[in-house]
Amino acid sequence: MEIVGGLCATYLPTKRVPIAVQESNGTITATVGEVGQIKSQRLKNEAGQQMTMQNVGFAIAFQFKDQTAELAPSDGTRWSDPDMPEQWESRSGAVGTFTWSVS
Repeated sequence: MEIVGGLCATYLPTKRVPIAVQESNGTITATVGEVGQIKSQRLKNEAGQQMTMQNVGFAIAFQFKDQTAELAPSDGTRWSDPDMPEQWESRSGAVGTFTWSVS
């Protein structure tokens, strides 16, 4: 988590908001209270196989299993909390399996 911590200069207090997640045909959508929306579609090649990337920086930093990320562009993802300095939107994305623990 040191790498993630280094990306943030200011930490805001934690807020509790409802999160609603749905998955259908490789598309994941989620609503995070009134501050965020996520829409992510997994990419497949012509043969129907999941497209992946291996050994890329973020997959290593976030400790993805086998350092593998499944490509899943997130067009339609946005975060807009009034306490944040600006609204943030994303179009790129990936899905990975990871296990973090606190000691």
